[in-house]
Amino acid sequence: MPGPVTELPASRHVNRSSRQPRSPLWRLRVWQLVLLAGMLAIVGRLYYLQIMQGPELTRKAMVQRQQNKLLVHRGAITDRRGLPLAIDTTRYDVYLHPDLLKVPLDEAASTLADITHQDSPKLTRLISQGYPVVTVARHLGREEVDELQALNWPGIDIVPRAFRHYPEGKLAAHILGYVNFDTRGQGGVEQAQEQLLKDTGSPAKPQLDGHGRPILVAESEPVTEITPPLGRQVELTVDNYLQHLAEKELAAMCNHSHALRGTAILSDPTTGEILAWANYPNYDPNNYSKYPFEITKNWSMVDVYQPGSTFKILTVASGLDTGSIKPGTTFYDGGSLRVGNRTVHNHDGGHGTIDLLHLFIHSSNIAAASVGLSMKPEQFHRKLSDFGIGKPTGIDMPGESAGLLLDAKYWRPIDQATTGFGQGAVAVTPLQLVAAVGAIANGGVRIQPHLIRRIYDPKTAVTERWTEQQKYQVVAPETAQLISRLLADNVELGTQMAGKVPGYRVAGKTGTAQKAIAGGRGYMAGQTIASFIGFLPAGNPQLLCLVVIDSPQTDGRWGNTIAGPVFNAICIEAARYLGIPPSQKVESDPTGRKPTATKAPSVLYANESTVKDPKSDD
Repeated sequence: MPGPVTELPASRHVNRSSRQPRSPLWRLRVWQLVLLAGMLAIVGRLYYLQIMQGPELTRKAMVQRQQNKLLVHRGAITDRRGLPLAIDTTRYDVYLHPDLLKVPLDEAASTLADITHQDSPKLTRLISQGYPVVTVARHLGREEVDELQALNWPGIDIVPRAFRHYPEGKLAAHILGYVNFDTRGQGGVEQAQEQLLKDTGSPAKPQLDGHGRPILVAESEPVTEITPPLGRQVELTVDNYLQHLAEKELAAMCNHSHALRGTAILSDPTTGEILAWANYPNYDPNNYSKYPFEITKNWSMVDVYQPGSTFKILTVASGLDTGSIKPGTTFYDGGSLRVGNRTVHNHDGGHGTIDLLHLFIHSSNIAAASVGLSMKPEQFHRKLSDFGIGKPTGIDMPGESAGLLLDAKYWRPIDQATTGFGQGAVAVTPLQLVAAVGAIANGGVRIQPHLIRRIYDPKTAVTERWTEQQKYQVVAPETAQLISRLLADNVELGTQMAGKVPGYRVAGKTGTAQKAIAGGRGYMAGQTIASFIGFLPAGNPQLLCLVVIDSPQTDGRWGNTIAGPVFNAICIEAARYLGIPPSQKVESDPTGRKPTATKAPSVLYANESTVKDPKSDD
């Protein structure tokens, strides 16, 4: 029989059936805390980026949207009258992605070659070599770019770039320098004023997207102008017309005489301004890569030479200013002078007893050596140093040489004697000689030569800087005036052609120096450096010119016959162009006849009245 059925208590049955699982509140709290922490982290990060880092990130974004797309043009370089010598234009480089083209490669090459003026087969080979990107052309003009854009072909990138252009070609190339492919100035003013030429100040710049389109930002005055900003503009002291004149006359003589090189420097001795600076051979800065460094360098401020007889100007001025000689001092010139175990000579024999005027007229090496020996070595050295010999002139150009001036403690008597006539312990750059003789023309005050007249902002035309010249007294005004009169009478009374400028009393001196052997001792046989330096009018100098011609190959290799004609041609036209009053004054004749010209009075020196047909050169 089945056993009795035991019933469970009703309460236990009800409890088991009605019990629900407990809610995991701790998990909910954990998730709430996690979400809260995440929200706080996001808010904190946003606060850090938007509030704390906001200005810096905004600046970086703006720079990123500007730096790759915005062109900056270098400032122009002009002559003293504002005529452009170097300017920036926009040119375009063209790149091709052959894989993106929708036309056959040979057809594309033919079309692109016609537009870019290239050889079609050569361009076909170039774009068929499998390169992902091919440079099709560089420095294209706007017309060619318009034709390329009209094709509307995919795969062609046109990139605008700043391009330096020299509209006058070779004119003043050694003064200007050039801009290389990396848009950096090399040589001349381009290198010396690199930072200022690129300095655009703080122009309003647009923000561009990746396609070069302007972004209008939420500001009171959104910037949408995308014209390339300009750097500072440099105005030179050089005059375009005078520069043309100097280069033309110098090149004509150098070509005629088959010279190695030459220079002609025209300056205002009262201000130190360089009005023209010609070098031969010249080069075209638009195609600078075609020329070797020996041509592109400005040799007339980099290389040195022994100036020869033109240096006698400084020797006599030093002797007079130190008191070692007097205005009436005379010298016996027997044609040679024994100094220690060495002998110095004139080129044309002796001249007997001569004074300072005849020292210049005969270009006596013996008298000049005697003047040099009359001073103590320290005195002579100090005066030459005061003239700027053996130190850079401070011209606003890179790479200037200091020249050579041996320390006086190493001078031997023969060095002191030969330095007196421009050899021995001295070698100068043509620029140094211009600055030194300029002190004589300027009443004994040496003024630092300079090429930059002013620098200004092209947008406002406000001058930011005028060049201020350094100046100091080298010799007494009386000494400078006496030397000027001696040099003027040297030109007037001599039979030389150099310095004969109609209507003007010119103070000047020729030089025909032996050419030293590079890196060795002694001089090259038959090789000379012909030169002439002078200023006018002698009584009120306003124009100084130096002409140096290296290694002329004609029969007459003298300063008088080679450099003199170049000086005359330049100064005749320059004096007319600048409106310099002539030295001769025209007086009316009371009888009604033609006016008569009266020469400026000459000053008499010891034995001057005995001058008869003096020799005309060194």
